[in-house]
Amino acid sequence: MMQSQIVSRPRYRELAAEDTAGAHLLIVEGDTLAPGQMAALAAAFAPVADRLQTWLVSAPATALALGKVRKLQTVDEAAAALDALQEGFGIADRLYLQGTEPFMWSLATVAGRAGLSASQIRMQHAGSLKRRVWCTHCHQTTENVTTNIATCAGCGRELLVRDHFSRRLGAFMGVMVDAEVPGEVPQREEVFP
Repeated sequence: MMQSQIVSRPRYRELAAEDTAGAHLLIVEGDTLAPGQMAALAAAFAPVADRLQTWLVSAPATALALGKVRKLQTVDEAAAALDALQEGFGIADRLYLQGTEPFMWSLATVAGRAGLSASQIRMQHAGSLKRRVWCTHCHQTTENVTTNIATCAGCGRELLVRDHFSRRLGAFMGVMVDAEVPGEVPQREEVFP
């Protein structure tokens, strides 16, 4: 008998505008932009340019603008602006996010509270592989983790960073590194640059 595997790791695709959708909101984490990436986004969203709004978060001054542009300084500022749009989203509207996982999932969580369904949100990873890690012991999150073992920002435990991802929390799970064999701790390595 074959057992099924639980796959929680999100899979991302290149962003492409859905021509049949209503309004389009593209939010880009500006400091993750690689050369030529804005030009690729411009080409992908050209068919809906008249219905496109772009928010550039912490973007370099030279970033190419797409549609109606709003520049924001931080992910918290973008989250507050997205939260303020709660009444403005319709069932045919789409939200497109590009950036690191912590950036995208912070905004996807806010969008969900604002009434957008998962089917209305598209994501494309860009930039660092750093992770947000949720401690299964104290329930706090630790940001910008790049190593296989992280010190919990809440309880101080050394956590093994699992590949299990919670969409609800927008974070990877962290469990006490030597929970199964006390004292047996693997070497800390940078694995999510």
